Amino acid sequence: MFRVVQTVSAFQYPEGKIWGPYVEQLDASDRVALLREFGGDGVIESGEYGAPCGLTLVGAGGDGGALAVA
Repeated sequence: MFRVVQTVSAFQYPEGKIWGPYVEQLDASDRVALLREFGGDGVIESGEYGAPCGLTLVGAGGDGGALAVA
């Protein structure tokens, strides 16, 4: 799993805002690109981060999983 840690403020979000988790690195890269479009920036980190606020990881068996609204 991947997440983006915002390193430069953009939108209404301050430096240090965490975006994700993302299953695919490409999705995290897209978030960084969007931040840069609005004058911000971020770094991609990888690891196990759990579910984003308001969502719950639901086991789907095997190596997969799904996100469900809590």
